[in-house]
Amino acid sequence: MVAAARANGLDLIAVTDHNAAGMVEEVARAARATGLHVLPGIEVETQEEVHLLVYFDDLSSCRDFAAEVYSFLPDRANDPELFGDQVVVDADETIVHTEARLLLNALGLSLEEVVARGAGRGGLVVPAHVDRTPYGLVTQLGFGPEGLRFPLVEVDGSFRPEECGPGAVLWSSDAHVPEDIGSRVSVFRMKGPTVDEIRRAALGEGGRSIEIRRGAKRVGTAG
Repeated sequence: MVAAARANGLDLIAVTDHNAAGMVEEVARAARATGLHVLPGIEVETQEEVHLLVYFDDLSSCRDFAAEVYSFLPDRANDPELFGDQVVVDADETIVHTEARLLLNALGLSLEEVVARGAGRGGLVVPAHVDRTPYGLVTQLGFGPEGLRFPLVEVDGSFRPEECGPGAVLWSSDAHVPEDIGSRVSVFRMKGPTVDEIRRAALGEGGRSIEIRRGAKRVGTAG
């Protein structure tokens, strides 16, 4: 993952496993000497089967949030024959942990509850692939919950930015295999790789901005 990111000219990636954060620390450790910054995160599936990305500045906050949402995950065992093994590996590809509970489930938390809990721990909450069916906020619910405003939304696929509603657009690869890392890129103009700077870039504050780079695998500062 780290090698693929650097080969495609990326300076910043986020690791957001589904309802878990087990791999973030291992990827961050592998990236330390490479110049690649790894933003800790998690992709949460809400009770409404909407996917939300929650980004953090530090591993500790990310791990604490992951443990919190894990307690709302249905107690259903993973079937490796059906869903594959759920493992955490180190840089040498040695398995350091096997997750027995199926992560591919909706939590017993509403969208509003996940947003409140994530933001309460200092996280930046971003609706994931809003233009995808299923699991996108708009495609799943047909509307955004009243009272919730997101400065940034992620898109995945063919889209026009004006169709995504208010807020900035994050164009990211949502890579599930190394070959897809960097396939969709956003360029952040900001002072540092922090969630506050990303939020301010989404709002266009102080000359900060986010620019979509379609189809360019070897440019950009985030993927």
